[in-house]
Amino acid sequence: MALTFRQLLATPELHLNLIYDGDNHAMDSGIIWVHPTDVINAADFAEPGEILLTCSTNFPLESMSNANDLSLLKRDLRKAGLSTSLADVEAAYKSLWMKYVADLSRAGVMAIGFGVKMKHPTIPQALLRAVKEHHIILFEVPEEINFSVIVKTVLRRQAEESESVQRLMYAAQRDLFRATDSPDVVQSVIQQSAKLVDGWAAFLDSRGRIAAISNQAMKHQATQLALHMHQQEEQRANNAKAIFGIARGRNRYYMCAVEHDQQRLGTIIVSSLGNNGNNTVSRAVGVAAADALSWSLPPRLEQYKRQSRIRDLAFEELAAGHTQIATALMDELGEANLTFPAQLFCVEHAGADDDFALTLAGDVTGTGSMVGRYQDRLWILVSQTRRADVAALLDDLESTVYGSCTMSAFSTAPEAFRQALRNLRLRRIGSHESVVDLSPHELVSPDIAAVYADELFALVRKLPPGEQHLLMGTLRELLFTAFNVGAAAKRLDVHRHTVENRMSKLESLLGLDFNDESARVKVWIACSFIRDAEMSTSR
Repeated sequence: MALTFRQLLATPELHLNLIYDGDNHAMDSGIIWVHPTDVINAADFAEPGEILLTCSTNFPLESMSNANDLSLLKRDLRKAGLSTSLADVEAAYKSLWMKYVADLSRAGVMAIGFGVKMKHPTIPQALLRAVKEHHIILFEVPEEINFSVIVKTVLRRQAEESESVQRLMYAAQRDLFRATDSPDVVQSVIQQSAKLVDGWAAFLDSRGRIAAISNQAMKHQATQLALHMHQQEEQRANNAKAIFGIARGRNRYYMCAVEHDQQRLGTIIVSSLGNNGNNTVSRAVGVAAADALSWSLPPRLEQYKRQSRIRDLAFEELAAGHTQIATALMDELGEANLTFPAQLFCVEHAGADDDFALTLAGDVTGTGSMVGRYQDRLWILVSQTRRADVAALLDDLESTVYGSCTMSAFSTAPEAFRQALRNLRLRRIGSHESVVDLSPHELVSPDIAAVYADELFALVRKLPPGEQHLLMGTLRELLFTAFNVGAAAKRLDVHRHTVENRMSKLESLLGLDFNDESARVKVWIACSFIRDAEMSTSR
């Protein structure tokens, strides 16, 4: 195990004097690195879990006893991005140290070793107040101890455990790559990672959302850690590959980006718990888990995309009544083992995207089930034995509405699709807003409307193309202007008598009286469905 802060402070030959223990939050954490520097912007070069060693020669004395201390304080305030006003010198000095320590805390520095008598005779009280504010360990390094002795002590301990780390890494790689043989590769790797660190693990997708986690109680902490990693990236203006540190007292965590061909697939988090945890173990398992997922996820994602395209096509063929083609596609997927009667679900999700489809497919997919897209909706086909489970799952999903119906055989699929869609529309009507949002097409039967439109305009279609175009164009303008002849004539740039003549001819051909409100509604519906057909043909 890596040398801890408590063990370093207890090393007799170093004669280190603990000033503040950071409220004991990190005393038993392994030391990641030791960084000696006196620059005021030390946080820019710091890493999480390290010790910062400093004599602070660039800081003025707290007593302001040197002639150039005021000018040095003003320079340091400017470098720290603080006000350079020296109206209250004591307050300015305190704010300088507070900003210095706050930046180190955000960078993840766990301890500060302060060398006395190189410049400062004692540890400045302003520094002590700042470390107590941010819970950073502070210890005094006596004048006779060179910083290099402390660095060598840590390096020697790290070298001693290097061989065991390599053995641990190889064992973790073996176990985690073996876990990728599972059908649910992400969950399998996460569970194995949690077992190896004796803690918990999680995988978050490229948007920072939890895709798999070994312990549901840790969902909030995993989300917060992912946010922390994102903030670190923004502060440093780069893509952080890894972050490690301590969360909730003594719980060690390690976060590592999972990438493939310079594209981030997500982030893995592994966390060991309490004093049993080990930074080295977490780091080794995190790196091995990231490698396993980087290798195994891309081909799985490509396979999923290919299978999704086949499922979408199978649903399209089923809805069209092409049973043989649909079952052939399902045979290719190995998903034709449905038992009838089956249940067909039609699902609408607010802001539906590929992530929702992937999540839903992961929850539903299994023996005797299939999930796919058709006409901008998700469709689920399952055996009756799973009907209640799928319905309960959909009921629990927010911003989701679904309809369903029973399918007695593949041959009845077209009617089942229509019934499921009709059921969805009925279930969607639950408030005034939902009624207002319904399109006019949803209030009529598409099949009847299409046949009616075809028969209504049969005589018009027998006219020469030019005359057809003039009459239908005039009819559409009349519908647009609510049969205001003057407004329609203006839009068509013709005389109103021309519009009236065309209206008379249309009434004769259609057998309707445009003064009748119901006739106007019928014409609007018929024209609407003709327009839909024309548009689909033109595409």
